[in-house]
Amino acid sequence: MADGGASNMILLITALLICGAASAILIQSWTETAASVGINQEQLALDSKTKVTFSGDLAKTTCNEADDRITIYLQNSGSSILDETEFGGFIDGQSSSIVGIPTFLNGATEWSSGVVVEFTLQSSENLVCDGTEEKRVTAVVATVASGGVIGSDSVTEVVKLG
Repeated sequence: MADGGASNMILLITALLICGAASAILIQSWTETAASVGINQEQLALDSKTKVTFSGDLAKTTCNEADDRITIYLQNSGSSILDETEFGGFIDGQSSSIVGIPTFLNGATEWSSGVVVEFTLQSSENLVCDGTEEKRVTAVVATVASGGVIGSDSVTEVVKLG
C-alpha cells in the first residue's frame, strides 16, 4: 500500500507541474490575443472617424491638356486629422503621380475636419479638356498615426474635364 500511495503522489505532483506549465503558456497566449484584439478595435475606431469627399464642381474639373494634369479638391469630412503626404490618386484605374505640393485652402496648416486640400494629378494618358471627356478619379487617404494605428479611406467619383 505504501508503494501505491507514493506512486500516486508522484503522478499527482507530475500532473500539477504539467498543468502549471500549460496554464502559463495559455495565459501568455491569451495576453497576446487580447493585445491583438485591442489594436484591431483601435484600427476600426480610427477607420470609422476617417472620411474624405470630393469638393468643388465635378462637372467642370480643372484640366491642363498640354501637361495631361487635372486638379482635384478633397475635403476631410471625418473627425481625424489626415496626412496630406500619405495620398494615392488614380485616374481611370491608372496610378497617378502628384505634381507639386498639396495646397491647403483658406489658410489651414493641417488637414483637419472640414479643411479642403488641392491636389494636382499627372495622367498617364492624353487628356481632352473640352468639357466632354469624363474620367473616374479615385483618391486614397490616410490619417496621421494615432496610438500606433493609421486610419484610411477612399472615394471615387466621375469627373468631367473642362
